[in-house]
Amino acid sequence: MKYTMKDIAQAAGVSLSTVSLVLNDRPVRVSDKTRKRIKQIAAETHYQPNSAAVSLSRHVSYNIGLIVPDITNPFFAQMTREINEQLAQHGYSTLFADSNNSAEKERHILHNMVSRGVDGILLVPSNEFFYQDMEKLQKQIDETGKPFVLVNATADKLKVCSVNFDNFQGAALATQELIDHGHRNIAFIQGKAQYVNAPERYQGYRQTLEKNGLTFHPDFLYEGDYSIESGYQAASSIINNNEVTAVLSSSDMMLFGIIKWANEHQVNAFNRFSMIGFDNDPYDVITQYPLTTVDQQISKMVSESVGALLKMIVDKKITHQKLIVTPELIRRQSVRMIKK
Repeated sequence: MKYTMKDIAQAAGVSLSTVSLVLNDRPVRVSDKTRKRIKQIAAETHYQPNSAAVSLSRHVSYNIGLIVPDITNPFFAQMTREINEQLAQHGYSTLFADSNNSAEKERHILHNMVSRGVDGILLVPSNEFFYQDMEKLQKQIDETGKPFVLVNATADKLKVCSVNFDNFQGAALATQELIDHGHRNIAFIQGKAQYVNAPERYQGYRQTLEKNGLTFHPDFLYEGDYSIESGYQAASSIINNNEVTAVLSSSDMMLFGIIKWANEHQVNAFNRFSMIGFDNDPYDVITQYPLTTVDQQISKMVSESVGALLKMIVDKKITHQKLIVTPELIRRQSVRMIKK
């Protein structure tokens, strides 16, 4: 049997409103004995308040909207899991949606989530995000009146709170690691120009070459969409470029594609050149030589994002701070020293 406040009121011999005020710890003129009696009955009957009614009375839903660009990508899958876990620790549920890397879908999902009464929005942007009418998007975000955090990106043209990884520094760390191991001809597989964070990684790579007095070679530059398939497609050109002694990839997945192509063509990719990727994918450690990679500190990024969003909800004040998470280079066995 499910007990209601009405049942507790009858058992305690008080009014329904008195029970409601006592159980919600609100001021009411009753004796301490009566207050204690009401709470004792509630505990003994395992009374559970109606969450919908509580949310309505407090003007909160305890739901947070989360929009990600591609849940099939291990990076975003891990981020989604950690966001869900951290929100749950604070008593919030996650209303999740995949935008399939579409800015139009992001706007539509944002509208629907606000209509469902979420308390705030966490948006991990699509690759199309920055190629839309920013004034129109800003207006939509402002009109929601909801706390909003942009995750894994920084939007200079938007007045929103954002939490991003230092992509420039991540690429610079990886490039310097290869240079310190004697490599001078370093190929770089960048994300497509319109991709979120791709330009910063390219600049980190190129400026680190120049800082060390090395010439940037356009024919050492390749492009992919962060997938295994795009790495596979670029593999032949990279492996057959005999000048290249090392490869820096904007994602671990593209390195997996190179390794796959090499295996199919009886080439040992690890003997052919040194490799560093991005993302610290869980599968990095099961390759022939575990991959050195740039860890984007997902847990830290999620913690900062969730913390910023919940603070806005509690304070009932929207902020536009921009937070940056520091990268970490995870050294494993895919980088070898060569003669300088």
